[in-house]
Amino acid sequence: MMDWTKTYPALATVMVASFETLCTWHDNLPAPQTDVERTVMRRLLARRDELLRQQVRERAPDIAAKFNDILDKMERAGIKSSVPRM
Repeated sequence: MMDWTKTYPALATVMVASFETLCTWHDNLPAPQTDVERTVMRRLLARRDELLRQQVRERAPDIAAKFNDILDKMERAGIKSSVPRM
């Protein structure tokens, strides 16, 4: 069994991990010290955010639609956002 508080998972493992597992890793892994660990953490966060958006779209499509509406209005007002659409 992997010691989640010390050992970074492999990238392939990150890409198939559940949302809950990704959150646990993010909450418990130490700060990345190497380029490999920084890459794993970036991918872990990207995958977690992707799964979160997917869950919101599936479980609360009305909230996802309203969120996207806000982003559209911001764009029309000339406000740039780095936040991805749901």
